[in-house]
Amino acid sequence: MARVLPIFSIFLLCCALATCQDSRDKLEGVDVEEVCADRPADEYFRLDTDGDCREVYRCDNAGENGNTRLANIKCAGGLAFDITRQTCDWKSNVKNCDQIESKSTIYGPA
Repeated sequence: MARVLPIFSIFLLCCALATCQDSRDKLEGVDVEEVCADRPADEYFRLDTDGDCREVYRCDNAGENGNTRLANIKCAGGLAFDITRQTCDWKSNVKNCDQIESKSTIYGPA
């Protein structure tokens, strides 16, 4: 048992690093200022509709020197992000994985 714990710990570390790299790869080439222009800070949105519908982003000003950055969340396994309700739910209940943002979002003057 004592030998299994270090091996399992290394496995978990590798999984965490792979997940971080995947998120960084997805953000490569994204113009944060353009994506976040006129977007409410409390709105979660997708960068694309590929994948399993678990990962979403929001704009916040917590970057270096107060710069705008994209903060992401990823729903737990078996869940997907419901873009309309702005929450994680069972994947079978989420019917809007093809939407980038909530249709109720209104940006600036029409």
